[in-house]
Amino acid sequence: MKALLATAAVSVLLLAACGTAGGSGTTTVNPNARTVNATLTDSKIVLDQSTVPSGKITFNVKNGGTMIHEVVVLKTDVPADKIAPDPDEPGKMSEDGSQGESGDLNPTEAKTFTLDLQPGNYVLICNQPAHYLLGMHIAFIVK
Repeated sequence: MKALLATAAVSVLLLAACGTAGGSGTTTVNPNARTVNATLTDSKIVLDQSTVPSGKITFNVKNGGTMIHEVVVLKTDVPADKIAPDPDEPGKMSEDGSQGESGDLNPTEAKTFTLDLQPGNYVLICNQPAHYLLGMHIAFIVK
């Protein structure tokens, strides 16, 4: 019986872990949230939630990678993996629709910034050369 309970407990914990924001097809909504925690790795952006209410939203960004990263918040209806290249800067993407950004973050560095965002579709990207192409982008919705 103890083994069955332990197995059930582990299963529940694993299912809960699979339901975090940033996973494919996963949307989390906290109707009172005004803070988004973003962790940058060397291959992706991980958010603690992918949908928030409109208004002033504070982004707590932590560079957990081994190189310089940044977060640029783009308001766009283009899918996260279809942002157009910047014709003037090879390896970078167009920042059309930019609402603001973290600026460059060294490894282990963190920064907080606040934006007043209207309802709509957004994409958060790292626009260091070639980082977007490595997968450093994620869809984000403001309700």
